[in-house]
Amino acid sequence: MLVDVVRKLNPERYESLVCCIQAKGELATELEKAGVRVLCLDRMRSKRFDWNAVRDLARLLRSERIALVHSHLYHANLYGRIAAFFSGVPAIATVHNVYARRKFHRKLLNRLLSRASARVIAVSEDIRDDLVKHDGIDRKKVSVVHNGIDVRRLDTELTREQARARLGVLEDELLIGCVGRLEEQKGHRFLLEACAALKSIPGSRLRLLLVGDGRLRQDLEHRAVALGVAASVSFLGTRHDVPEILRALDIYVMPSLWEGLSIAMLEAMAAGIAVVISDVSGVSQALGNNEHGIRVPPGNAAALADAIRSLAGQPGRRRLLGLSARQRVQAEFSIDAMMAQLTSIYENALAGRHA
Repeated sequence: MLVDVVRKLNPERYESLVCCIQAKGELATELEKAGVRVLCLDRMRSKRFDWNAVRDLARLLRSERIALVHSHLYHANLYGRIAAFFSGVPAIATVHNVYARRKFHRKLLNRLLSRASARVIAVSEDIRDDLVKHDGIDRKKVSVVHNGIDVRRLDTELTREQARARLGVLEDELLIGCVGRLEEQKGHRFLLEACAALKSIPGSRLRLLLVGDGRLRQDLEHRAVALGVAASVSFLGTRHDVPEILRALDIYVMPSLWEGLSIAMLEAMAAGIAVVISDVSGVSQALGNNEHGIRVPPGNAAALADAIRSLAGQPGRRRLLGLSARQRVQAEFSIDAMMAQLTSIYENALAGRHA
């Protein structure tokens, strides 16, 4: 999302500088190729609070004459807002997830830092409610800005048959995909358990593609073996051809235990795929009452299996859900709608307004 924002900002009004508190991530090269400077502080090497990260960020803000700071996720929001406060620079913090585990020190810090923030952005109404209820942030300080994506970025010239051939998928295989970090939050183990319950789907063979990497990869590979589904599960790791992979899928499944408003989910919807998604924060705003996809309870392998089974034998229903999902994203979750809201917030922050 950050990459899309940087690309879409009006270059006549804004010049972007991207700063990584730790090491550069995989998208740094993409930004640099687009002519955006990406700096790396190489801080946060331990779990202890790193005052050097605050010092280095404050120096950067002053030396580069930064006019506005926009940070994402907890640690960047923490260090970025403290450095901005010491530097006299307005700061905006985006919160992408509801609380998974409530920690007193985080609640206290978020409450204090919100008072020094020009604006706090929540990517869904549920996240806003969490910030108000648990962190005690003034509701007037929080703006809901739904994540938006560039639908055109999901287009590909490959046909479904060509995309499946590239992945070695057979025509009679029901291809399920999931894109996300291999971490506890994403709930992959429940998807593997659902696949174990779906070994025999009438008329087709099940194949699962897991796109992404993370700390749980080895554990999940072992679990696939233990469940007897390893032969039908492919761990693809980090990929840069996600639009082509999405084109090959029959069903997209997101078994997350908690989320904000998932970019991966919106991308799958924009690609016109029938989606089965855990009913966590932000999902109902995108899927409605199952008009644009199927919502299931989080952490429930049986419900996942039932939803996949219900779509497996109904290609017509899958097509209709996929079409409805794409239209939903185009109408409500476009990059243009998000950018209009963001730039308004930026201008108010720069002008010292809090509306």
